[in-house]
Amino acid sequence: MKVLRFTYGLLVAVALSLTSCDINEMPEFNDEDAYIAFTSSTPKVGEANGSIQIPVMLVSKAGLSASVTIEIDAENSTAVEGQDFTIENKTLNFDKEKPTQYLNVIVNDNDIFTGNRIVKLKLSNTNMKLGAAKVCTLTIEDDEHPLAFILGTYMASTQSAFSGRGPWPNHTITISRDADDVSKVWIANLDPYFAQYGYTAENDCNLFYATVNEEKTIISIPCGQEVGYEDVNLYGIVEPNPESLDNVIENGNIEVKILNDGNTLQFQNAFGVRRAAGGWFNLVIDAAGNEGDMVTFTKIN
Repeated sequence: MKVLRFTYGLLVAVALSLTSCDINEMPEFNDEDAYIAFTSSTPKVGEANGSIQIPVMLVSKAGLSASVTIEIDAENSTAVEGQDFTIENKTLNFDKEKPTQYLNVIVNDNDIFTGNRIVKLKLSNTNMKLGAAKVCTLTIEDDEHPLAFILGTYMASTQSAFSGRGPWPNHTITISRDADDVSKVWIANLDPYFAQYGYTAENDCNLFYATVNEEKTIISIPCGQEVGYEDVNLYGIVEPNPESLDNVIENGNIEVKILNDGNTLQFQNAFGVRRAAGGWFNLVIDAAGNEGDMVTFTKIN
């Protein structure tokens, strides 16, 4: 019995010893874990771009050789092969010198507004493991969108109504289309104060929806939208450059005139972010000496 107890105790001690040796060691990647995957699962291309190269990578330690086939999931795609796009190379071959290969997709730029279309692509027919990104959804962006003339990047010279919180000589915003509503757009990074602290559209903050009137002359940005910081929302002031902070647009819109064929956006209201119960964090006003002290953005891209 003593021998058995000793043997059991020794085995436990050895097991614990082995465990303690491994606990701080990082697992090593080896070629049993090698895989093929798309490097991006949601690429986008505009019709006017003409084509896109979608990277596919073989991840291995020794630089293995392998091939993979690209299949189109037509049932879950809204773009039609041969009509909206063409794939030049559906088989990709990898080796040590070329671990990354590119799927070449040619897109057709038609003259009809069809809305954005998607192509579902998937990796198959390989003796290699497939990574998490084994499916890719390519979006073909329609350049006949009725609001295409205001989509893009704009810049203005702005400052804050509060000292020490500006100025922003290169205040940049981006306007993008809505996926479903052709009268709706999204405005990224409208508030520069929170943007400088990382509250940006790239981090799912500082992104506000707006609607465009039928005449395509006014953008209306509803007040009360969240900036991404707790209990802080977007609001406007009736005046473009107010002397008082009390004339808040509680339930209405910040109005923006579309001028010069969409190359100029002129804000009719000062705008900024504050708590719903009151207390401004920032109020954006003009810093460039524009007529009427209106914040005016100019299209740069």
